[in-house]
Amino acid sequence: MSEAGTPVRAGLVLACTAGFVLLAGAVGLLATQSTRAADPQATLEQWFEVGELPAGFKLVEAQVLARGDVVVRIQREGAGEEAPRNTPEEGKDFEPFDWSTVPVGAAGSAPREVIVAQLPLEHARAELQQLFEFGQDLAGDWKSVPRSGGRRVLERGRLDWGELAAPFVLEREFENGGTFRDTLRVNLSSATTARILVARWSRGFPASRAPVQVLIAALRPR
Repeated sequence: MSEAGTPVRAGLVLACTAGFVLLAGAVGLLATQSTRAADPQATLEQWFEVGELPAGFKLVEAQVLARGDVVVRIQREGAGEEAPRNTPEEGKDFEPFDWSTVPVGAAGSAPREVIVAQLPLEHARAELQQLFEFGQDLAGDWKSVPRSGGRRVLERGRLDWGELAAPFVLEREFENGGTFRDTLRVNLSSATTARILVARWSRGFPASRAPVQVLIAALRPR
């Protein structure tokens, strides 16, 4: 590759919408799907040669969705409450805004939440393409993003993953009001499986490749 159950809980839907279903436009689908619980450790061990997770990260849950997606959720302990979005100023949505001037937290912080998901092969090609090939690049033009917000890709590249090089995309969601949230997606697929990792940072903190590199080192390809 070129790259039953109880209703889905709001937290799981939120975790998923941060990743693979967001660009696939399946939020409504997930909101009405059923899910059944799975063992997160056993699930990861079926997929990878699993080592010790980096300090501060813990497995929270695994769910099998009705469509066939399997989602494992990992959280960073001690992340605390996430800062709220700013309240947008009324009547200024169309005024110019320089996003390079908004407050940015300390660089190099770890993500607050990570999902590792396996996608059904019949849906995988289109969804992986959306997640890793599409998206508008920022290209350093911070003023190109409207005050009302939007999404831009800040970086594309590859991360070392065992003897492989896994494609990644770092995307920023600019929120109306002058806040932002970063996600970093990694394609952990093979010729016969479609798997992704999506790391989400706390609002206002920039994504960093380094902690994700350490995390995928604990999920070695079989």
